[in-house]
Amino acid sequence: IMGPTGSGKSSFITKAVRNGDEGVGHALTSHTSEIKSTRCMIKGSNVVLVDTPGFDDTSKSDLEILESISEYKKGTLLSNILYFHRISDNCMARAPLKNLGVFQKLCGAKAMSQVVLVTTMWDEVDEVVGNERLEELKNNYWKLMIAQGSTTYCYLNTLESSSQLLSQLIE
Repeated sequence: IMGPTGSGKSSFITKAVRNGDEGVGHALTSHTSEIKSTRCMIKGSNVVLVDTPGFDDTSKSDLEILESISEYKKGTLLSNILYFHRISDNCMARAPLKNLGVFQKLCGAKAMSQVVLVTTMWDEVDEVVGNERLEELKNNYWKLMIAQGSTTYCYLNTLESSSQLLSQLIE
């Protein structure tokens, strides 16, 4: 699971494994500083969720984060990659745009069909505004990735929504 700091990666894992509020940061500094694997069972399948430090981390550079992810990936078969993006962001600033480009290069065109572009923070925006932003993401910033096979998912910060996404991945 990858994406900017504060996009809800750790919160998603906590919801998915029904683990209260453990591992979720609420401070202004980045919470996840190291890659962490969490095992869970989804529809009878063993699933490993890999939480990664966010891009634009408060204590590590994007290069350090990418190096740690690359090191982790060595010898590891990843079946899907979830890229989290806050739908509450009212513009696509330079940093998230740069991070998206780095993410695309890290994954490569061949892996795009294994990528799910997950929007988060839907409870922080008006639904109409959120849907307009989602369409703009799909038609502009994510257009190439979607053309290469990526899919999108609107994560609603609920147990049901996390379960639905993970269930789709193992089907």
